[in-house]
Amino acid sequence: MGALWLSVLATVGAVAIARLVYCAADFIAFHLITPSRPLTPYKRAGKQPVYALVTGASAGIGFGVAQELVKQGFGVVLLGHLAGELAEAADALRKLTADAAVRTLVVDARTATPAELDAAIASVADLRVTILVNNVGSNPVAHPPFRPLATYSAADIDAVIDMNARFMARLTALMLPVLSQKGGPEERSLIINMSSGAWVGSPWLVMYGATKAFNLGFSRGLARELEVEPATRHVDCLAIVPGDVLSQGNSVGVPSSAPNSDEYGRCIVHKVDGALRRQRRDTAPYWLHGIQTTILDVVPESAVTRGMTDMLRHKRDAFNAVYQKTR
Repeated sequence: MGALWLSVLATVGAVAIARLVYCAADFIAFHLITPSRPLTPYKRAGKQPVYALVTGASAGIGFGVAQELVKQGFGVVLLGHLAGELAEAADALRKLTADAAVRTLVVDARTATPAELDAAIASVADLRVTILVNNVGSNPVAHPPFRPLATYSAADIDAVIDMNARFMARLTALMLPVLSQKGGPEERSLIINMSSGAWVGSPWLVMYGATKAFNLGFSRGLARELEVEPATRHVDCLAIVPGDVLSQGNSVGVPSSAPNSDEYGRCIVHKVDGALRRQRRDTAPYWLHGIQTTILDVVPESAVTRGMTDMLRHKRDAFNAVYQKTR
């Protein structure tokens, strides 16, 4: 009997070690081996440009993604709520390549009516759009933003839901008929949904974290639905789960190890193919965020709570120090 148990334990140990080695090797391969020409399945033949519609694209991660897409030969439709910022972003992108195809759409994700959103989508109906990047998202509450849920007004709660959840769901529903159009048998379309590491549950950012959990669940469910419906099997859907990224909207209390928004946008574009090839529904394309996500999956809840609380307390205090000086 003793020998049998030793054999069982040895087998379990060998399997565990093999699994660990496989996961480590796959992690390294995912982050080091990327395609030289990313997102090729989402391009089309012909001289007319193929576009990606990127929301929240005038700055931050959205602009970083748009910038890399232009470098890879895609046209981009930049969607945002500030016409001036969009115009500046479009000018910057046009300087990247001589033939950059750039359009802008002025839409406020918090206040857009169904009619306004219908009109916005109709205005780009002449374009070949094969990629939708649902990037827009923020914590649009009255300052200070890091505070207990009990201090939120009804307007605060609605603003976070409208910007981070309702808008992306409505926009995706409207864009699906466009993305479902198919020419050749190898042609595919893509939906990228921006979630956040905050989805695990973030103190002092409860509503923001909750909407990011919605983004993740929405994306996973939609990916499965698209895969099993014959009319949409050629439409891929992937959620991106960032950790801290230094950007226009996240510039206080950010660790020095965090990538900036341009680096992160490039990382997203170059990691999508690998994530989908591995049949992932979501991915953390930056290597350090991937390690952090893995740690969260294996440590006890007490450690997660302590780590999240310490990190967000640091960010809260750093923001409040700046906020008090600028009031």
